[in-house]
Amino acid sequence: MTKSIFIALAFIAFTSINLSALAQNNTDLDGRLRSKFSKKELKSLSEADISYWTFYLNNSLLIVDLPKEKPDAVPATIKVQSLDVNDLNVFELGLTPHEFARDYFRIEGTDKMVVVLPMTEIEKNYEASKK
Repeated sequence: MTKSIFIALAFIAFTSINLSALAQNNTDLDGRLRSKFSKKELKSLSEADISYWTFYLNNSLLIVDLPKEKPDAVPATIKVQSLDVNDLNVFELGLTPHEFARDYFRIEGTDKMVVVLPMTEIEKNYEASKK
């Protein structure tokens, strides 16, 4: 009898620890990842993948002033909800980085622009951040 109680308690403790770890992992995820990945895909991502995609979200865009000497040099416009780069979601904006070149988009109603960094620059910065 005591052996079965011990096994039951051990099972409950083990389950509780696993559920706590799972809950913590889900809360650690950047919510912006849900705009690219399904729940199933997020669960299957490795810690390294999550680290990369979070870095990608945080470091693929810049917001800078339009060049004063050439204010019409950026013909493409984009509408954003915030001028804080941390609030932007490259996935929701539908912006895909070019492999080698930066892309520029005038922010509608402002004298600012979004700069989409190229994949080569994002990956170089990611590797440097891991050192």
